[in-house]
Amino acid sequence: MDYTISASGNCGGTPANCDTSDNRNGDRDTTWPGLQVDEGDQFTFTVQVNNVPSGSSGIWGVRATASGSAWNTSDLTRQLGVAPSGSPQTLTFVGSYPSSSALINTYLAVSDSTAEPDETITISMTSVAFAIAGVTNTIGTPSSATVTIRGTDSAPSFGSGSVTNKTYIAGSAIADFTVPAASGGNGAITYAASNLPDGLVFNATGTDSPGCPGTQAREICGTPTTAGAAQTVTITADDADSNMASGDQASLTFSVIVTANAVPTFGSGSVSNKTYVAGQAITDFTVPAASGGNGAITYAAANLPDGLVFDASGTDTPGCTGTEAREICGTPTTAGAAQTVTITADDADANMASSDQ
Repeated sequence: MDYTISASGNCGGTPANCDTSDNRNGDRDTTWPGLQVDEGDQFTFTVQVNNVPSGSSGIWGVRATASGSAWNTSDLTRQLGVAPSGSPQTLTFVGSYPSSSALINTYLAVSDSTAEPDETITISMTSVAFAIAGVTNTIGTPSSATVTIRGTDSAPSFGSGSVTNKTYIAGSAIADFTVPAASGGNGAITYAASNLPDGLVFNATGTDSPGCPGTQAREICGTPTTAGAAQTVTITADDADSNMASGDQASLTFSVIVTANAVPTFGSGSVSNKTYVAGQAITDFTVPAASGGNGAITYAAANLPDGLVFDASGTDTPGCTGTEAREICGTPTTAGAAQTVTITADDADANMASSDQ
């Protein structure tokens, strides 16, 4: 004769649910060991006597050890059967055949509102304690049974956190920004980013990442290298138990467009050469506007003769009383050789020095 052990449960009032569904969220994970139950479910370990020769009778018993992270009163209560004792915890199942061909230990998984990881309970038969006389008594297969109690799961969430869509210029360093933090979940939260444009870096932990020299966690920084169509970037926050695949993650998305660097140009615009008389006010004139580039264009003048003024923005510049932008005016003070005046138009990114003017 031999002894085997099995586990069964009454999950949400239906025994079959213990193997087919998760009563809390409908996503039973088949990688959990053994029978799977939820908090509030009842489950039973059964030690069974098998293959007893006809006419045999007597006392039988097996010793077993109990192990697993759930062996404490905060996770389960024993409702029926023998109590474990010692360290490691040991149970002795004793019955009288034929009146008892099976013995059970029944437990209730404590239901609470505490978010906690899954925990296991295993009972393993180790030896025959009492043998029926005249019969070979052995430990059969299976010799152990495991129950996994699915803890109260909590998924992380970004809540109302969001990231605005971004537009960047290829070759220009972006202004570093930090992704909102997620909250909730079971244990520490880890972050990851996917589909960032080439050249951008996500510094998840605040270490000194290449391209992100700061120490700010969840920071995105770097220099995009290639212009292209909009890309949807996804930031995920995953908690410590990671037991629900994508269902145990929070995510937020935003769009990033990387445009090619554009250089402002004066096109066909030009200014004719000028001859002035020292001490006489010139006739004010306006320099042609540039176009193109990335963002607003600013203007500057270099090497103007003393007494002449360039009013780049149209404010009331001393010597230029009008409000016309890009205006040159004033009174030259000193005669001299010809001077080459240079007007520059610089766009908002200003990343190309003279080649971006």
